[in-house]
Amino acid sequence: MTATHGPAGDAETGAPTLADRARLVVTSAPISQREFADRIGMDPTALSKALRGSRRLKEHEVEAIAQVGKVSLRYLRTGTGRPPVSRESAAGPGPRRRADALDAEARRAQILEATARLIARRGFHKVRVADIARACGTSTGTVHYHFPTKDDALRAALLYYAERFHTRLEAEFRTAGSTVEKLRRLIEVQLPAGEEDVEEWSVWVQSWNEAILDPTLRPGQSTVYARWRQIVLDLVRACRREGMAAGADPEALTGRFTGMVDGLAIQVLAGTGGMSTARMRELLLDAFEPHITLR
Repeated sequence: MTATHGPAGDAETGAPTLADRARLVVTSAPISQREFADRIGMDPTALSKALRGSRRLKEHEVEAIAQVGKVSLRYLRTGTGRPPVSRESAAGPGPRRRADALDAEARRAQILEATARLIARRGFHKVRVADIARACGTSTGTVHYHFPTKDDALRAALLYYAERFHTRLEAEFRTAGSTVEKLRRLIEVQLPAGEEDVEEWSVWVQSWNEAILDPTLRPGQSTVYARWRQIVLDLVRACRREGMAAGADPEALTGRFTGMVDGLAIQVLAGTGGMSTARMRELLLDAFEPHITLR
């Protein structure tokens, strides 16, 4: 392996490490590193750290990298076996390859958006690959190329809506004047009020259901949830630094709030308990009392 393929290797022996081989697999794939992270159910930042060797890859992550990167587990773990074919080796002329890559990126984005929307509106088990292909005006083979299984499609749909949620939330936070105002904005963004909000919640609840029955879906689902929970926890801790919630446990407050958000949203979506988005908003505004007042 040449130095251009990955990090320098083991500091003592100079031998390539698992991180080196994983990095070669990822950089050789005909997709971006962010897309690779999506397909294996990892946070893009966590994958970057792992490829740099500053984060240890978990066993299920190694297995996912091998599957998506089309290499053997033996190669990743030991370096023996067939290495990945690099993008440059597999590609044709430069300009043509760049055009093909852009076309592939656009097609994948189209398929991802259609898949997420169909799952949100019809339900995971009622969406067929043929439905996705029809919505995109393409073949089932093309859909399978980007999402080999329906589970892959559900993972991608969850990440799609999670990213859309965080983009919207970041925009709200940029104009918020205080930590308390950020908590108020957080509540508004979480309410299943409009069509897009309901779609996000629909996919989120369906991913929960599937993760209960299929443990392989849990790592990706847990990663998405941990990111959202950390936002709440960081805001609660910021409130403490500002003199609020002095005697409160930030972890407990965060757990209470996130549990209320999830439970109330499910009631709104299912139409149970007479719950409405207006009532949900009122209950969440009181969720941090008496430690943090949002009214």
